[in-house]
Amino acid sequence: MATKNGFLPLKTPRDFAQSSIFRCLRHGKLLLGALLLAAGLVMLIQTKYLANITTSNSFGQETFYEGLNKCYEARYQYEAPRSTEDRENPRWNSVSGQKTPILIKNATLFDGETVLPETVDIAFEAGVIRSISAATLNHQAPKDAQIMNAYGRFVTPGLVDMHSHHLLLPFPHLSSTSDVNERPVLGPITPFVRSLDGFKPYDPAIQIIASGGVTSSLILPGSANIVGGEAYLVKNLATPGPNSEPVVNELLLDHGIAEKGRKRYLKMACGENPKGIYKNTRMGLVWLLRKHLAEARELQERQSAWCRTAAGIDNTPFSQSRQISQFLKDEGRRPESFELETSLALLRGELNVNVHCYEPEDLERMLSVLHEFGIHPNAFHHALEAWEVPELLKSLEENITIATFAENAFYKAEAYGANLRGPKILADHGVQVALKSDHTGEGNFAKYLVYQAAVSHSFGLSEEKSLQAVTSIPARSIQQDHRIGYVRPGYDADIVIWDDHPLQVGATPTQVFIDGRPVLKNNDNTHEWTTDKSGFGKPEAPQIRPSLEIGQKDDICTKVQQVGSRILFTGIQKVLVDTHGPSTSATNDLVMLVEDGQVKCLDKRSSCLSSEIQENTEHIALTNGHVLPGLVAFGNKLGIQSIPSEPSTGDGSGAKNGDALNEKKSLHFAKYGVHLDGRGLARARIGGVTRAITAPLHGGGIIQGTPTVSSSIERLSQLLQAGEDAAPGSLEIYARAANGSLPVVVQAFNEDDIAQLLLMKREFQSVNLIIYGGHGAPLVAKPLAEAGIPVILIGNRGAPDTWEKKNALTGPPLTESPAKILSDAGVLLGLAVKSDSNIHGLAQEAWWAGKYAGLSDLQAIALVSTNLDLILGSQSKKVQEGELAGDFVVWEGDPLRGEGSVVASFQDGGKIADCWPDTVDAIL
Repeated sequence: MATKNGFLPLKTPRDFAQSSIFRCLRHGKLLLGALLLAAGLVMLIQTKYLANITTSNSFGQETFYEGLNKCYEARYQYEAPRSTEDRENPRWNSVSGQKTPILIKNATLFDGETVLPETVDIAFEAGVIRSISAATLNHQAPKDAQIMNAYGRFVTPGLVDMHSHHLLLPFPHLSSTSDVNERPVLGPITPFVRSLDGFKPYDPAIQIIASGGVTSSLILPGSANIVGGEAYLVKNLATPGPNSEPVVNELLLDHGIAEKGRKRYLKMACGENPKGIYKNTRMGLVWLLRKHLAEARELQERQSAWCRTAAGIDNTPFSQSRQISQFLKDEGRRPESFELETSLALLRGELNVNVHCYEPEDLERMLSVLHEFGIHPNAFHHALEAWEVPELLKSLEENITIATFAENAFYKAEAYGANLRGPKILADHGVQVALKSDHTGEGNFAKYLVYQAAVSHSFGLSEEKSLQAVTSIPARSIQQDHRIGYVRPGYDADIVIWDDHPLQVGATPTQVFIDGRPVLKNNDNTHEWTTDKSGFGKPEAPQIRPSLEIGQKDDICTKVQQVGSRILFTGIQKVLVDTHGPSTSATNDLVMLVEDGQVKCLDKRSSCLSSEIQENTEHIALTNGHVLPGLVAFGNKLGIQSIPSEPSTGDGSGAKNGDALNEKKSLHFAKYGVHLDGRGLARARIGGVTRAITAPLHGGGIIQGTPTVSSSIERLSQLLQAGEDAAPGSLEIYARAANGSLPVVVQAFNEDDIAQLLLMKREFQSVNLIIYGGHGAPLVAKPLAEAGIPVILIGNRGAPDTWEKKNALTGPPLTESPAKILSDAGVLLGLAVKSDSNIHGLAQEAWWAGKYAGLSDLQAIALVSTNLDLILGSQSKKVQEGELAGDFVVWEGDPLRGEGSVVASFQDGGKIADCWPDTVDAIL
């Protein structure tokens, strides 16, 4: 009989339980009698001899059938059960599980596949969705049900993150609790380690991540090793068991399912990470992987041969005992290797394979090696350059999923080829795209997984594909789409209710259910639900930002950038710059006339144009035009470092001379090392950033060689004292810092460190002291306001991922927004983003902060523009004199909501700095 591996037909352990002796007995009573008579005669003649060999034969048969049973077990193939309305949730228990049915009425539902056209009612109990019906039918609620009226709010499946490292790297990060990578003692191939064995079920990130709507996460080992080990899928519900204790097994999605019925997952990696850690070339790493798989395949072949022979003996009705004894004497036990067990399962196709790979050549070679051994990966993770080869991927692995980032990039060489339109390009070619967090902390924070979908949508991925990328597509890739990733009858009751369309900037859950249990408590900072929400309406997805074909751009920009050009912008709907002209609040359809880079008129059409448009005027007709100040990027590496992991791509670090008080030797000026061709600068331009304030690279700063926080503050005090002691009118740097003419920016995260700087401000009252970072600043907001110390905040969407940030507020829905607390206290506030790769999103960060701080659009955009000018003393002189001047940017679409593209940016002197930097074929 033909079989998958060609060695024996599939049998279940139950089939095997009927031994061959019993099969013989079924041949008839005559045979039974003959056997019994023969057995009796032998017992009478050779009782002592039989006593000796019976034990031996029994042991041999036990060994034989134990091995044969493993042969059949190795043939078992995981099959996901089908979802049915009467299905039970294996994680549910009567003590802590969902107690009463819940009915969500009037929900706008994305069910995992599409947005349903009409509002629906969703009923679930005992952790399982039982029914979904049209709200107009007004079905009777289940008995004793808790009824929640969504008033048209958007509801989605719980988000599925198929790449996270929380539990292995709990908040706050400590070396004693970090268990992400097993290195280097066991070498680069460690399929036998399990992420489960490093879980910390007390990790505060569980609740924080769930508050962002992420209900299920695949926890993978890190990418240090070519084969990193087994991964495990969890629900982000802390202490879910009947005793409410931090138990690792109770976190598992498969908790309550027998071991054999669980899906297994494997993490693999290629490229820079294992290469850098083990100092092999790619050639050497591939050889090590092939060698390992060849060893596993050789063992598999020996097992197959043993099993084929054993199965033949098992099917022989006579002389089995003798054949078994001879077989075990010749071949021994079934060949096994505890170390290779996972690799054997990999070769048998039992593992869901997830491979960390970035570049096209690495993707191609990894597939070649895996196919050599009959292995088919389920997903490539990160894969930031997969957008270059979608057809190659489809041809080599038809059902592959690309689990990637929306915007995270540039942090190493193999991430430098990322493209903000990568997810759209892949999806357009029919490649399945999932978006994942790679959660490690604030830089890759799983709480904001849905925002990655929003960014990808902004750059062209459709509404449905964007939502599928964080729900059903990852669920399908990890082979759990029979339980999670959808809101359908029979699925786990993992449901999120949002305060807005989830692709809108700042969308936040108002309630999250995991296994039917609410995650957000009544005292959490969710939006209040009033009794009358009849006017709420159906939440709408944001618009995809517009872009031009390269030919259209050239035609417009050639004329616009000519010296002496006259440009008329029409269709301007909102102006967020302070002007000296008439109020624009009375109309939303303005025109702006710009001559030779200077704004001559910004008003109604009738006020700006005395007649028809002149022939020498370039008319740019906008439909949703916005005029904003030029945005200011602070604290990034723009211009001085292209790839942080590659020192040769940057300006380098200043030399340490050990004498910080000698400013001529200690101080370095970043402006002398600026390069203007980095990819981060391209993203800055499409984000409307006209100025970047960049410090020299770490290692060459003023305060160096200070191993403690206390000594750093002490050294800063010494520098300021040296400045105060300088001759009156001195133009030296420390003197200017001490008298307040040059701002002193201090990076500080912890509230106690900030308190120390408050004390320093009392001692040096003239110093223009500025806090950068500021995660702990909301905890000392009132003293900061009283001392007049501004904050440039990078922690508005921060995480308590380090010890110094362990008390940081995580923001809605669990805490108040840090920006709101600081703003309400009267602190002069600016915002910054830490990574160059998401600098294009400064306007969206401002909107996000403004949403929860109760700011107008004008006040919100000031957080990343004019407020930073005020804080740093860099505002235009013309603005100070009340004229319309300074950098400003014209947009098509609303940039605060991620819908806008830059049309033209104007420098303070009137020069047009950029024109339509985003085209449809631009690599962003």
